[in-house]
Amino acid sequence: MKRLAVLFFLLLVADAFAQNRSIQDFVIDQSKPYVYLKFDHIGPRKPIRDGESNTGLWLRVVNNCRIPIVFESFGMPPGIPGAGVMDEVVENEPVLQIYSTPEEGKKIRRRDKLQKLKRKPEGYSSETVGVIQVLPGTDILFSVPLNHVDDGWHMRMKFALDLDKSSISVGPFTYLSFYEWDIPKELRSAPHKN
Repeated sequence: MKRLAVLFFLLLVADAFAQNRSIQDFVIDQSKPYVYLKFDHIGPRKPIRDGESNTGLWLRVVNNCRIPIVFESFGMPPGIPGAGVMDEVVENEPVLQIYSTPEEGKKIRRRDKLQKLKRKPEGYSSETVGVIQVLPGTDILFSVPLNHVDDGWHMRMKFALDLDKSSISVGPFTYLSFYEWDIPKELRSAPHKN
């Protein structure tokens, strides 16, 4: 009976090592998520739509796994750098707030009311959809207007592992989100933010 228990234990340990090895085989840099958005810079960009700011949030989609990934995209006009990536602008989820004084609560509620008066922008979408593939260990640069992130909303985009020709149309999908607090702190209150 003892031999059977030891054998069972060894099989469990071997299985755990095999699963850990599978993760190591899938992810390139173990200290990072398998796909993530990386802040590049805030800077000039050519507006794509009327009324957009010419200041953009420049990000990189980093594929940190050993399988290509795909995004829905749209064609960028000639002379505009970066990829055209579809994104959604989504309201932030409310969080539980505890106030130390009634005055602080009133101040924060006033700020929240003013935030609701701000107009949330539309993300990028298109009736004609293309696909961008990001190969393992590489990234793509893209930009969105700076107002796609704010203290009341964030931007998100979806991708799929490029397993077959229908991956981008049927998924399964994973969403990448980028919040205002993902911008380096010293740049959040810079003059271009207003």
